[in-house]
Amino acid sequence: MKRELGVGVAALAALAAEGKDFSREELNAMLDKLAAAPEPEHLNVAFATCYVMARPTPERYEHVCRKCGTHTIYPANRLCMANKIARFRDEAARLRALGLDITLDESPLCMKCTPVEEIGVAISGTIIGKPTGKDAARFPFAVGDKVKIFDSIAGRYRVAPLHEEYWIYAKYISESGKLLGHDVNIRQKPCIGSFVHATYWSRDPLKRLPARPGDPPDWVRVELPPSLSEQGGVNIRKKYIGELSYDEGNSPSPRRFAKLAWIINGKWTIARNDDAKILEAFLKGRDVRAGRFDEKRALKRDIVRLRELLDPYFVILGVNTPDDEDEVDVEVDL
Repeated sequence: MKRELGVGVAALAALAAEGKDFSREELNAMLDKLAAAPEPEHLNVAFATCYVMARPTPERYEHVCRKCGTHTIYPANRLCMANKIARFRDEAARLRALGLDITLDESPLCMKCTPVEEIGVAISGTIIGKPTGKDAARFPFAVGDKVKIFDSIAGRYRVAPLHEEYWIYAKYISESGKLLGHDVNIRQKPCIGSFVHATYWSRDPLKRLPARPGDPPDWVRVELPPSLSEQGGVNIRKKYIGELSYDEGNSPSPRRFAKLAWIINGKWTIARNDDAKILEAFLKGRDVRAGRFDEKRALKRDIVRLRELLDPYFVILGVNTPDDEDEVDVEVDL
């Protein structure tokens, strides 16, 4: 009786245990059957979110540039950086093994090949102008204000005041810093119409800061608690900010990582976390690919990203649009 060949590792192990000698034809038949098999159904698994993630111990990371040999020292979070760059390198090697002409451009991590001014990783700046259109009243900064910069994309900066000083209406805070109301708004400017940076409901007192000449008497300067200090920022147009500072400091996840890029058949494209999954599924002729938690995602949904990566003439329009004098795009991200 002729035995039907299996398609998995278990089948291979079972045949090997029987002393089976695999011919090239049999192995090819098994591979063809595996290739024609339907994708397995994904089982949704609930992930626990009621725990605190352990943070890696800050430790310096030394990057050796493959282009010029320069050693660039990053002073914090070696584990995070080493793991991420190793993953991108492994993904590029795996895709090359599938026949794709791809390399990883690591030059943004080298401070000699790519100076901070060239890569545009400013961490602070000064407001140099205000909008004159309909949104001028909503602009949360004054000319000369110092701001810290979280990121920059598509003609906008996401910024917050450089010094963690914010305002609370005086009747809602005692002399000791205890809040006297429920859900007190912490604002970026001492006026009711200014942006609300956060709504604070904790009963822990806030640190009051000394009043300065010209401060309105019905408002109090406060220092943000750590739980609120890094929550988002305000999006403003690049043309309203200047005098940038490029001191990268001790960031555990330097912004240079956002500039790592794939070079595919000579085309340079900023790398994203899911690119390898998309390209691997495409090269293998699959119609689905693994998502963030390995759930199945239709590959057709990624057709724009595939064209962006692989088509040398494909350009996404509307990313870098001209500045509009009346368009401020000021919004709060909490």
